[in-house]
Amino acid sequence: MLRDYLKIDAEDKLVEKGTLRTNNRGQEDVTEWTIINHSGEEKGVVALFDKLSNRRSYRVSYRIMQTDLQGKVVVDHLTDVL
Repeated sequence: MLRDYLKIDAEDKLVEKGTLRTNNRGQEDVTEWTIINHSGEEKGVVALFDKLSNRRSYRVSYRIMQTDLQGKVVVDHLTDVL
């Protein structure tokens, strides 16, 4: 599950912002979520990149990036399964 890779609290919610599909050979999809805390304030953003094995030298399927509101990377993880 995606939440297992993130540094978020149990009461935080992920609200989907949208999906971007790049029309290239790899057909990579990028899905973004906003992290909302228990009081309704934004805490950061999560981006999920898929199909990395078609375009990169490393053989993984997903890249998970979590950033805070200032744009600092909190999590940058490569994995084969979610």
